[in-house]
This record gives sequence, C-alpha cells and structure tokens, in this order.
Amino acid sequence: MKPVLGALLIGASVAILAAAATPTSATAAEPTIALNLPAGPMQKSLVALATQADVKILFEMDLVAGLTAPALQGQFTPRQAVERLLAGSGVAVDQVRPGVLVLRPARLGASAEAAAFPGGALGGEPAQADETLLSEVVVGSHIRGAQGASPIVTFDRNAIDQGGYATLADALTALPQAFGGSVSDDTGATGADTTGVNTARATAVNLRGLGADSTLVLVDGRRMAGAGLKGDFADVSSLPLVAVERVEVLLDGASALYGSDAVGGVVNIVMRKDYEGAETRLTAGGSTRGDLRQVSIAQTFGTRWASGHALISYEHQDREALAGRRRWYAGQTDLRPWGGTDQRRYYAKPGTVVSFDPVSGALAPAYAIPNSAPGTVLRASDFTAGQNLENWRAGYDVLPAQRRDSVFLAASQDLGAQVTVSGDLRYSDRRFHATGLASDSLIFVTPDNPWYASPTNAPSEIVAYSFLDELGGVRSRGSVRSLAASVGLEARLPHDWRLTTYVAHAEDLSHTRGDNVVNPTLLDEALGATPDDPATAFSAARDGYFNPFIGQGANSRTVLDFIRSGYETRRTLGETDSFSLQADGALATLPGGPLQAAVGVQFRRERLDTGGTSFVGGTAPRAGFSRKGERTVSAGFVELRVPLVGDANRRAGIERLELSAAGRIESYDDVGTSTVPKFGLVWKPIGDLTVRGTYGRAFRAPSLGELNDRFLITPVFLTRGADTVLSLLLFGGNPELKPETAKTWTAGFDWTPQALPGLKVSASTFETRFKDRIGQPANDNLGIVLTADEFAAFRRFVDPAGNASDLALVQGLIDDPASRAKGLFPAVAYGAIADARYVNTAALTVRGVDLSARYGLSLHGDPLDLDASLTWLTDFKRQTTAAARPVDLAGQTGSPADLRLRLTATWTHGPLAATGTVNRVGDLQAETGERVASWTTVDAQVRWTAAANSRLEGLTAALSVTNLFDRDPPFYNSPLGLGYDPANADPGGRRVSLQLTKAW
Repeated sequence: MKPVLGALLIGASVAILAAAATPTSATAAEPTIALNLPAGPMQKSLVALATQADVKILFEMDLVAGLTAPALQGQFTPRQAVERLLAGSGVAVDQVRPGVLVLRPARLGASAEAAAFPGGALGGEPAQADETLLSEVVVGSHIRGAQGASPIVTFDRNAIDQGGYATLADALTALPQAFGGSVSDDTGATGADTTGVNTARATAVNLRGLGADSTLVLVDGRRMAGAGLKGDFADVSSLPLVAVERVEVLLDGASALYGSDAVGGVVNIVMRKDYEGAETRLTAGGSTRGDLRQVSIAQTFGTRWASGHALISYEHQDREALAGRRRWYAGQTDLRPWGGTDQRRYYAKPGTVVSFDPVSGALAPAYAIPNSAPGTVLRASDFTAGQNLENWRAGYDVLPAQRRDSVFLAASQDLGAQVTVSGDLRYSDRRFHATGLASDSLIFVTPDNPWYASPTNAPSEIVAYSFLDELGGVRSRGSVRSLAASVGLEARLPHDWRLTTYVAHAEDLSHTRGDNVVNPTLLDEALGATPDDPATAFSAARDGYFNPFIGQGANSRTVLDFIRSGYETRRTLGETDSFSLQADGALATLPGGPLQAAVGVQFRRERLDTGGTSFVGGTAPRAGFSRKGERTVSAGFVELRVPLVGDANRRAGIERLELSAAGRIESYDDVGTSTVPKFGLVWKPIGDLTVRGTYGRAFRAPSLGELNDRFLITPVFLTRGADTVLSLLLFGGNPELKPETAKTWTAGFDWTPQALPGLKVSASTFETRFKDRIGQPANDNLGIVLTADEFAAFRRFVDPAGNASDLALVQGLIDDPASRAKGLFPAVAYGAIADARYVNTAALTVRGVDLSARYGLSLHGDPLDLDASLTWLTDFKRQTTAAARPVDLAGQTGSPADLRLRLTATWTHGPLAATGTVNRVGDLQAETGERVASWTTVDAQVRWTAAANSRLEGLTAALSVTNLFDRDPPFYNSPLGLGYDPANADPGGRRVSLQLTKAW
C-alpha cells in the first residue's frame, strides 16, 4: 500500500469510530397509507399491497405458495400491513431499507441486509430466481414479477462482501459457471488469452466458456459499451461495487428477449438507487507474501422525499502489481524441480550463435557466447558448442497495477400519480501499468561491427539475443474511461399495464502505450549493419556500437536508449446508443391466473473507432493499427406468460402449469436480420416440487472489428510436406460474415420439501449447440494450412508459370491496394493462396449440469445457513472447421474445468457471523495426456455488526481471508513457460483484507 493511502485509511477509520461515538438522531416516523385489500391468495395480496403502497417486496415464490391472506382495511405503514397479512403464517418480514421489504421464514433470525438475498453465498443460489420483485422486471423476462423457466442465479453486495471479493469483477469471474481463460487482467500477461483483444487489461464475464463475446452484460437492463480492440465484450472492471444492489445471472440463451450476444447467458447488474442516509466503506488488504497490496475507499449519500429519491456513490480502488518472479509457478521457466521441462530459451545474454540446421530446415543453437569481462574482443576459441539459456519470464508482471475512480449518480421523480422519470450517470477512470516480456532479436552481425567474432571464422553470424538484462521488459500503461448515462420514463397505465421507455448512451475509451521496445531498424544502425542514417541523431562511430557478443556488464546507456526507443500506441472508442419502448401487463384472466404479455421495440447504434501509432520499425513513427465501423440495429419483441393451472384451479398432480413464449426480430444494416424464438414450461406436480424446461435459439452478430478489420495481402512462406511454398496470405475483416447461431436447451427442478423447512435443492441440465462460429482457422494453423484436410477450403494451389488464369489471379492480388507484396517477388514465384480472414466455420457443443442446495437451520438457537453450488461440464466439443473432427476439451488445460464446486456455511451468533467457503476445481488433463491435480482452497470471514441503538450503531467490521491455507495452484508443465494453468487457477495466493462499513 502506498504510504499516503495507508495514512488516509487509518485516519478515516479513526474518524469513523470517533463519529460513531456521537449519538444519532432518531429516524423519522414512517408514514401510513389507507389500504383496502380483500381476502385471497397471499401472492395476489402482496402484489396489490406493493402497488398501493409503492414499495418493493422481495420473497421466494415457494415461501407464500398455498397461503391465504386475510382482508385488510385501515391505515397502516407498509411493514405493518405485511405483518398483518402474514400473521400466523410462519413467514416474517424485514425492512432492509426504506421502501424495500423482504420476507423470510419466521424462525430464522438473520440480519435484514443479509436476508434480502438469503442464499448468501456467491454461486449458491438455486437454478431458479429465488426472489420475486413485484415492482420490477427480473432478468429472464420483460414481464413484471414473472418467475420463468430459465435457471437464474442471484446475489447481492452483501454476498460479495461475505466472499471477501475486492471488486465486482472478482465476484463474477468466481461463479462456478464462469470461465476465466480469456479477457482478464492476468491471462493476457501469461499468454493464456489467445484472443489478443484485451490490451487495456479489462475483465469480462465468460459464461460456460462460450466466449466473453457470447455473454451479454447489462446494467439495469441497458447494454454496456463494447470494449477491447474489436468492441465485442463488456468490461465489468469499470463498475463500482459500492453502487451495486444485486446481480442477476441468467444461465440460458436469451436472444429472443435481449438480442445478440445472449448465447451463453445474460448478466444483469442492478445498481443501488433508492437509499436513505450515508454509507462509508474502507477496505485494505494484500497477500501474506508481502505483495498485491490494495485499498478501497467508498462513500454513498442517498435521500428520499415523498415523490422521489436520489443517490450518489464514489469509489476509489488501488492495487499494486504482482511480479511473476514472486510466484514460482508464474515466473520460473525451468520447471524441472517440479517434474516439468526446462523451457528457458536460447535468446539470452550472453547470447547464442545460431546456424541453419539442414535436417529440420530451421535455425538451431550452435555456440554459446562466453560470459567474458566487459570490453573483451572474442576469439574463435572463446566460444563453446551449445547454448546459453535464460529465464525469459523473470521480469514481467502477471497482474498489473490498477487504479480506478468511479462515480455513480441516480435520481427518480414522480410526476403525479402515474408517471415516474428517472436518470442515472456512471463514470469510471481506470489506470493501469505493468511490465511485460522483454524484447529479443535474431541479430545479423558482420565484421562491420568492431565487436564481431565468429566461432568458425565465418563472414557473418546470427546471434539470438535477449534484452531482458539490459532493458527489462516492455512497459505497458494505459487508461480506460467509461461513461454511461440514461434517462427513462415509467407510466402506470389502466388495467395494471405499465409502459417503460429510456434512451441511453454508453462509451468505453481506452488509451494504451507499450514502450521500451527495441526497434530493429535502429538496432541495425547501432550494429553498423547499415550506414549512419541522417534521419536519426545517432552515430555509431561517435556514440558507440552495440556489442551483441557482450558477456558481463551492459552496452552503453547511449546505445541502449537509442535502440529501445520503439513504441506502440492504441486508442479505441466503443460506443452504444440505445432507445427502448416497451409495455407489459395482463391481457386476460385465465383459470390459472392472468395471461400476461410484454411487447416492445428497441433501436441502437454501435460504433467502433480504433487507431494508433507504431514505431517498432523504421526511423519515424507511422500510423499503425486502424479499425473503424458503425451500424444501426432495430428490433421488436413479444413475450407471453400463460398460466394454465394456478391456485384457483389446481388439481392432484398439477399444482401449477405455466407456459411462456418469446420471439424477437433483430435487423442489422450490415449483416441482415435474425429471428429467434424461446419457449418455457413450468410444472409443479406437488407442492414442494417444481419442474421446468426451456428451448430457444440464440445468435451473436459479427462484431464491428470482425467485419471491418483492415484487409491485407502479404507474402509468407508456408510448409507443404518437405517443401517451402511462397504463398499469398489474405488477412483481415470479412464484410460477408453472417451471425453465429445456437440452439439452447435447459431442464431442471426445484425441490423445497415441507418436511425440511429451509431446504431448497435445485438441478439444471443445459445444452448449447453453437454453429457458424467466427474464427480465423487458417491464420491459427499456418503450419498445416497447406496440408491438413480440414483446411482445404481455405487454400488454393496455383501455377502462375503454366496457367494464365492463375497468373492473372496472383498478379491481381499483388497489385491490389491492400497488398504488401508489390515489388518483392514475381507473380510466377507463388505457389499457393491461403485465406486467413474471419470466416463462419467453427462449431461448439456444450453440455452439463448445475446443482445447488441451500439449507437454513438453527444451531443452539443461532442461524446456520448452508449453501452448495456445483457445475459439471460433460461435453465441450469444439470443431474448428466443417471438415474437422470435433474434439472434446472439457476438463482440458486451457479450457473450462469439467468440475467446479463451491460450499459455504455461515453461522450467526448475535453480532458475530462466521463464514467458511470451500472451492474446488476438478482435475485437468494436459495436452500430453498427463493429469493435473484438482485444486481445493478455503476462504474464511469473520464479521461483526454493532448492535442497534448502541453508540456504534451502523458499524460493521469484516476480516476476510482468501485461500486460507495459501495453496499453490496444482503443477502443470504449461507450454507457455508456466507451472500452472492460468485459465483455471488464480496466481494471487493467500490474501487478507479488513473492511469497515459505517451506515450513517
């Protein structure tokens, strides 16, 4: 922790405790309202009460199933009214904050805030929504209060705090259903993330391993801006945890409801908007190995008045970098002590003289340059046969330093009795810096360099050289500014219909820079391989020559500063502008309940603008990477909820029977129109068992990056058996792409046995068949693209010397404005054309089971809550092209683990609560067939809450330990030069944090 931040935290903590000693004023009396509710089903009475009192009531559907509410007339506060309705039912009510009431089993004495989402443990919620928000729409449906057939996980900020997570991003990626192998702040540094789009060290959610671009992330139902170089994922690291009320995760395809990207599922982050008072949060912690120190400071102010409310939240977070060398499994490439291989490289200092191997056709190490004293001019006899080796991961950061400042504002105002307007603004400024891998080079040296030496007295040599010792790693740093704003209107229409509309804007602007990069053009000048260039201020004769044969010491600072002046910059702007208009309500009354519908239209504009400069070659910077695209999208949807059997007409074997259907048409001005349906079934054969299932189709539209990536034609030498073939490689975007499509199924049950009150067991099976997936199979397999059968569609052999049409084709490609082949080789020299552009060609089938259970019981009069959540992936079959054989990657290193388990127990004793969590990742299989052991870690937390009406009322202190026993990830001899699998393990080690929260 930086000294100033540590001092700030200590000072603020003292200020909180001092202020807490001052008695607070009493809360104003809650107003009463006139109510007139007839007797009837409890759920219906609660709906009517929530509407008349304008409050939110949260409860489990099963908690009130079969209960009858008495008639209620008179003046009551909302809480008094609910208590009257629930009298003698065994159900109690807690008021978590003004205007929000939560129902729970009466015998459980949990705190009000924790009771809001009784599952508590992250990932421990059952596979169906446990709470019905009577006045809100929950993810998975556009119909208020609908409890659909899709599996849903919900958790709130209290559950995140209970898990000891420092950020919302950490909590989301820890879900058993999430895969951390791409788009995170560590997988990019280790090389595990092969997408290459996350230069700004963002964090995305990747449900089921289907891809971060196939998981739709919403904030209060609004789309986030596209992030990354292709603008194809949502960066959740920009969201302030202090402003989050709850998170809803739909574990099912939902394009029929939400459109593109909702293939793996939907994450809806509901922000806290209705709060009375102030809240201060201070968190400090770090690794017990003396690194990863971090601090978080947050402040919220909220107020309510008779016709509205407003809130503002600010959060600052600061985390230091984690150097790879601080963890043996992340910073050591000689893995022999742990049973692995030596993956050090012969690019080293001192360097290695390499030569052409006629057998393999490649360069191979030949002689080791001696570790001689500075200034030594070598002789042939000084060299020894062999190679020098270097730990090339010795100087990089596996996690970057991150600093984020976020602000969230929200307000709502009633305009009369029927109309409410609301608005919100979210801004985040995230800065990061990290050290990457060092530059290395194959250096061609001749006697023009005064330090030249040859072990064989040859006229030239090639030296494999690493700049790690002299320059360190490439330095990367950047900033990401995220902005989102929306204005909405809600109108309560006759017959309980409701109209909602909003306009929203979201943008994600990133600037990144990588410097301390060796420029090969300048290196050649410093070597003397090229004459002094008047375009540079450097002169080798005056300033010194670079010595590639150096042993001890280093080249002069003047020379090093000259050659390391290379850099690259990127600027990426993703924008999304949205408009939505929808209405929902009852169409008719059926014997089983109201026939409800939602209908709406939506429009949005998406924009991507990426550019930059490059100075990694030549003597002057030039415009580098460029990608621009814009499109408009229009959509219409309809959703129906058809209750065939309900409380009024239930019968033996059919307590409840409900059908749901949804359809959406989404039209793009660049890739056409997609029409997708979804159907659901909920059947309750007996009072404590609910069976559910869904079928739907989903899609993902090509990203603006995949459509508009710069088209290039470049020459490349490719292998064809024992031959090397000069080929033309077509690379870049493809405007002919079509949407990826998927079929999704889920089936499951929820069991709440009356014989064991407080127990809920849920299970869901899922299957997603994803086809026409977009990829670059030729580019990803250049070594076999000319030989493997599965890539036959992406190659064409040509004979320009003997075929006139082939000659015309090749010459046309050479002359194309996008070609980089002009003047390099004659057309008759080419023998093949390979298409490495983005294409619709891959397929992926994912199947598995989600299991969860929750049991609330009493232990010696104290509440004990038990949660379990398990995801078992039975199939993860990937097919790279239509002609390729599907390969099952479930449980393979670098792919989703086939088993992820989380068990949590929370015991509450008065003001104290203790939580223990067991996390398990199943064993994996390496590509060599070797087994990678399973990984089990334990987290713990102790929380103390000051008693009500005490001098410290409103103060909570929590001590959290992640990875309590400091277990290293299981050893894996990774070809990335790592001792663990970054896709399925966390490099942080044991971390301890202390959090103080004071509600004023």
